[in-house]
Amino acid sequence: MLNITPIPIIEDNYAWLLQHEGKTLIVDPGEAKPVIKYLKANQLTLNYMFITHKHWDHVTGIAEIKAAFPQCIIYGTGHHDIPCREIALMGEETFELMGLNWKVWHTPGHTLDHIVFHTQTIDDNGQTQHHIFSGDNIFACGCGRMFEGTPEQFHASLQSIVNHPPSTLIYCTHEYTLANINFALHVEPNNTYTLHRQDMCQSLREENLPTVPTTVGDELKSNPFVRCDQPDVIRAAEHFSGKVLGKPEEVFAEIRKMKDTF
Repeated sequence: MLNITPIPIIEDNYAWLLQHEGKTLIVDPGEAKPVIKYLKANQLTLNYMFITHKHWDHVTGIAEIKAAFPQCIIYGTGHHDIPCREIALMGEETFELMGLNWKVWHTPGHTLDHIVFHTQTIDDNGQTQHHIFSGDNIFACGCGRMFEGTPEQFHASLQSIVNHPPSTLIYCTHEYTLANINFALHVEPNNTYTLHRQDMCQSLREENLPTVPTTVGDELKSNPFVRCDQPDVIRAAEHFSGKVLGKPEEVFAEIRKMKDTF
């Protein structure tokens, strides 16, 4: 059985720890000490590390963790230099690791080097469960800032993630959900699903519980950045830009600008 645990790091990041068939893997360890502390407290060693992109809050812990667990093999984006990386991934790779089949694809937009990792398991009912480790591409009810790349690239990258079954679990790396929901309701004030989601996530945070992972289904119903074909999202983008927008990627560009100054 695949066991996935969020380890809180820095202020609002999560490093994701996976355990399967006696092997362990950490995704985007931007800080070393909480990860090492968790592993040692649970008498675990670390076998693998996945890195989605170059930003400091995803890579800063790599070297210290590698020193503590020198047998750990580091897989990371090959579009930029990543500390201690041993296996560079450009996208379109498939491989088997810790008894799971993995697929990687390139998702430029937040940064040009960004990649995501996908695997799948079979649940107790015999159904396929998809898992996507999305880095800073998509968040619960939001997306990362567009530091590099174009709106066309970023929009396509997000669509490549949400073009999976609604039950697909998305493991993003920031606890931004409540702030993202506030913006989503600014864009779509009449979205009753987002209002419901706000209540649920507020309850989780009051108990100091994470609001992630999210699902493709949740995002398609409430995340304005993947709803750029919806009338209220288009209306908000056109009001902000002062012009008619003909394509979803143009709507995405304006919604992203709105969020940057919200």
